Amino acid sequence: MLQKFAFVLFLATLKAQFAGPVNVLFESNGQSLKLGEIKLGELQEVRVKESTTTCNLGNKGLLRMRELHLEFCDGKLWVQLLDQKVALNAREKAGADCLDIKKRRQSEGDGLYWLDPDGGSHSNAFLAYCDMTSYNGGWTMCYTTDEYAKPKTEVKYNADFPYESDGYRTNCNNIPFSEIMFIDRQTGKKVFFKRQTKTPITAAHNYGNAAGTYGLWDGVGTNNGYSYQLLICDHSFYSGFFVSGYTGSCYKQCNSWCGDKASPYFRTASTNAAYKGVAFNTNGHQPNILSNRLISVGVRR
Repeated sequence: MLQKFAFVLFLATLKAQFAGPVNVLFESNGQSLKLGEIKLGELQEVRVKESTTTCNLGNKGLLRMRELHLEFCDGKLWVQLLDQKVALNAREKAGADCLDIKKRRQSEGDGLYWLDPDGGSHSNAFLAYCDMTSYNGGWTMCYTTDEYAKPKTEVKYNADFPYESDGYRTNCNNIPFSEIMFIDRQTGKKVFFKRQTKTPITAAHNYGNAAGTYGLWDGVGTNNGYSYQLLICDHSFYSGFFVSGYTGSCYKQCNSWCGDKASPYFRTASTNAAYKGVAFNTNGHQPNILSNRLISVGVRR
């Protein structure tokens, strides 16, 4: 008989999400056990334990609990389930952004929320994932990708691409921010950058500007030997948010990166063959060759 556990999963609720059997970790008498295969059509109660098991091909189909979220191993990465599909607030109680929800003490933890930056009738409210825990929380997460992102035009949340999976998007264009966070989904490493002037900006009004427009930024969780600079791009050469070190008294532009072959880069892939791949805390200028790497980017006022 199973003992007392931290998380209960009714497999019947997953029937519409997956086909075929899954493997489930559970705990019995203080030991971690693999329960083998369970057919999702059966109404069976299974208690899933918190686990640090690595997600790989051998564990494809495995479920675990992490920070009260249910996660599924897709063979490469752990992907959160279920709570990604259901908003934690009502549309009529949409916040201006995730930090607004947290400050109003309406946070229900990490998850999906209705946001409406311009207020009003909420008819144009939209769904976004809020990270309510990293660096004190309140982050509106803009996109997750292992290659390209176009935050100016890729603005609609799609339930088929939940947060932490490649393809998650939402509309950060009108979210004022003075801080930006990058998360490496492969290692779980998180860093963020704070604008030195502390004055919030919005992406909508700043696409294509040279980095000098926003001045310098301080990094948290990264190399403190640099001051940093931000680009907000929708250019044929590069699209997305891009943070890198300020070197040689040179501010970068979306298609000109000051020949910086030294400082840490935090960016998605360029369309230029010489700058493909994703950089997270590594130099992303040629001749360095980068691979695709899953990252998430979020902003906070």
